[in-house]
Amino acid sequence: MSIDLTFIGQIIVFLALVYLMKKHLFGPMSELMEARSKKIAEGLAAADAGLDAKARAEAEIAEQLKDARSKAAEIVASAERRAAEIGEEAVNRSRTEAEGIVDAAREEVHAELGRARQALRNEVADIALIAAERVIESELDAKRHAALIDGIVSSGFGHA
Repeated sequence: MSIDLTFIGQIIVFLALVYLMKKHLFGPMSELMEARSKKIAEGLAAADAGLDAKARAEAEIAEQLKDARSKAAEIVASAERRAAEIGEEAVNRSRTEAEGIVDAAREEVHAELGRARQALRNEVADIALIAAERVIESELDAKRHAALIDGIVSSGFGHA
C-alpha cells in the first residue's frame, strides 16, 4: 500500500473540512443548543416557581376567604343581637306607653267618678232640700210622709 499524493490531498481536504465544520457549524450549533437547553431549564424553573406561587396564592386566598366568612358571621351575629335589642327596646317602650295610657285612663275614670259622686251629692242635697221644704210646708203624718217620699222618688227626684 503506498501513500500517494491523492490520498494525502484527500486527508488535507478532510481535515480542512473538519476544521471548518467545527468552527462554523458545530461551534455555533452547540452554542445554540446550549442556549436552548438553558432557556428550557429557565422555563421549567419559572414554571416550578409559578406553581409554588400559585399554591401560596391559593393558600392565601383560602385564608382570606376563611377570615371573610368569620367576619361575615360576626357581622350577622352582631346584626341579630342588635335586632333583638331593638325589638326588646320597642317592647319596653310599648309597655311604658301602654302603662301611661292605662294610668291616664285610670286618672280620667277616677276624675269622672269624683265628678259623678259630686253630682250625686248635689242631687241628693237638692232632694233633701226639696223634701225638707215640703215637710216644712205641711205637717205630715206617717201616711202623708210615705206618700210624699214615694212621689218624690217616682218623679225622678223631681225639682220643686
